[in-house]
Amino acid sequence: MFSFVDIRLALLLSAAVLLARGLSEEDVPPGGCTLDGKVYNDKSEWKPKLCRTCFCDGGYIACNERICVVTPDCAYPKGECCPLCPGDGTPP
Repeated sequence: MFSFVDIRLALLLSAAVLLARGLSEEDVPPGGCTLDGKVYNDKSEWKPKLCRTCFCDGGYIACNERICVVTPDCAYPKGECCPLCPGDGTPP
């Protein structure tokens, strides 16, 4: 069974972890998310990598990775996730 001192120690350690991360509970908006030290509002969407999209939903983060078909005739333009094919300019 926890004593009063044990509970205070646990709270103190929790606060130290939050301060070490540079975030406090007040820094995260209601329903917001944190990923890699960054705070995101609820319902926000961002791209941590070129082919990856993440979404914050009620404090939970869901990320999707876009998978592309590799075709030797297509080029990868800078800033594009998937290749663009000659002719019609569409992904394979």
